[in-house]
Amino acid sequence: MLRPCNHLLRSAILVVLSALVLAPAARAEYLGNITFDKELSSFLPHGEHVTVSVDYKIDDPAGRRIYVVPYANGSPAPGYGVSGSAVYPAGIGTATPYFTILSGEVLVDEVRVYTRDPDFTTTPLEIFVPAAFQFGARGVFNIQPSTTPYGQLPHGTNLSVTFDYAVDAPSCRIYARPWSGSHQPGGYSASGSGVLPPSGSSVQSFSFAADAEISHIRFLVYSGDGSTLLDEFLYPFPCRWSEWGLYDIQFDHDSTTSLHNSQNLLSSFTFDHQDPAGLRVWTWSIQDGGYCPGSVYQGSILEPAGAHSVTRYTRVSTGTEVVDHIRFLIGTTTEIYSEFDVPLHVTYGPHAVQNIAFSPGAPAILSYGERLDMTFDYVTDEAAGVRVYGRGAYNETPLFGMTSAGSPLYPAPSGSGDFWLTYDGDTTANSIRFTMVSADQSQTFLNWFEPGWFIWAGSGSVTDVDLAPVATGLGQGYPNPFNPTATIPVKLARSCQATLAVYDVKGRLVRTLHDGILAAGEHTFTFDGTGLGSGTYLYRLQTPDGVETRRLMLVK
Repeated sequence: MLRPCNHLLRSAILVVLSALVLAPAARAEYLGNITFDKELSSFLPHGEHVTVSVDYKIDDPAGRRIYVVPYANGSPAPGYGVSGSAVYPAGIGTATPYFTILSGEVLVDEVRVYTRDPDFTTTPLEIFVPAAFQFGARGVFNIQPSTTPYGQLPHGTNLSVTFDYAVDAPSCRIYARPWSGSHQPGGYSASGSGVLPPSGSSVQSFSFAADAEISHIRFLVYSGDGSTLLDEFLYPFPCRWSEWGLYDIQFDHDSTTSLHNSQNLLSSFTFDHQDPAGLRVWTWSIQDGGYCPGSVYQGSILEPAGAHSVTRYTRVSTGTEVVDHIRFLIGTTTEIYSEFDVPLHVTYGPHAVQNIAFSPGAPAILSYGERLDMTFDYVTDEAAGVRVYGRGAYNETPLFGMTSAGSPLYPAPSGSGDFWLTYDGDTTANSIRFTMVSADQSQTFLNWFEPGWFIWAGSGSVTDVDLAPVATGLGQGYPNPFNPTATIPVKLARSCQATLAVYDVKGRLVRTLHDGILAAGEHTFTFDGTGLGSGTYLYRLQTPDGVETRRLMLVK
């Protein structure tokens, strides 16, 4: 009686073993290092392509298709168009799909990047990446100022701006003007605009003869005859003018990095002044508005008059400190004539991990078990050597459940290393914590959180990046055309100062619907056209994040 049971048991075991052998192995794949070929502060015309560069690893012998879709307010953006996809073979490579918006006023606030199997039956990986592309009938994009942001130009020196544009009109005029916080400052000189064809490239410039500071460049798009303001855009660009120029600023380290107390932060820039006796220039490490404890600076020789290249260093030579700005100072040994700060984030200390590179690069989505590889340089004061480990973290809270490499003993005082880690369950990290410990791991010398989004899952979203939004959630007014009232929807991600105003086509103020603090969330405002003539009216929402303008038609 037992023999048949043993036979059945053996058969069952064989079936299970066969299933295990025949079952497909889990795929180890990723999509990462996702970048756009347009700035996130772009105002794009209908049909303009945004090309998305995506590094991929495909493990399935059948290959994958790779697509992108623009999203607005949580859904596929209305009026979008996208590229098709060939079947990418198994292996590592880079795909360059694109998307566009073909009609309507649309703010693309997210882009879905995903893979499909060749038969379109499954979606193995997808990631949603934040974006800020404003599409409409008119666009100003590929904006290239003549200097880097945060610089100080000498009085009378032009800030030149080259850009591409496209409008839905036979011709246009486009002006670039300074903007400061919430207004257009006076006292500037600017180039005019000839009559431009419907699309192409152009150059504008402006300058100040006295001290001035701007936060944005304001683009004004007029009809070819100059009678009608068609659109306006604000491009974030902090800059200032002074008697003494210091601009084209570059640093020799990333704007967010870990440095050792022995390492200088070197700034290179153009120094431009007209003092025949010469002037001196320095850089200082700043913390919370004051000089950082333990900071030192490079002394200055007398720099001659005229524009020429200069380098200066600063560092924090002792202690563990965070530097949040670099201050540039111009003057003599007895008097400071000008000073201003440029933001960055540097953690100084006796131990450092820097020059970190990930593969795949962030943002990335990885299948369960797929490795995130990383390389780094290190510097340490620990004579006995150190070990360096990586761990995923979210808001600087370490994430557990990972599998990772070990660490060799890295010799003092400096060198290079590598590490890898992976997760077998749903995991979202918005940084990788690098921990430097003693040889016996009894002492922790450093915890450095390197920013970067890495998601282990089939689907995930990047929810927080440093964007310069080009729009602020201004909806299309309705009904359109209207008579005599129209409803204007506004949606804000955060509470802030907001101004909602209506203008005629000549740019004259008609109504101010709101001017003050507006809470986060959705709001509606009513524009009453009683007493106004039929025609087109522009309504504009302005917040610290930018400006968005739309149109309504009053028909009586």
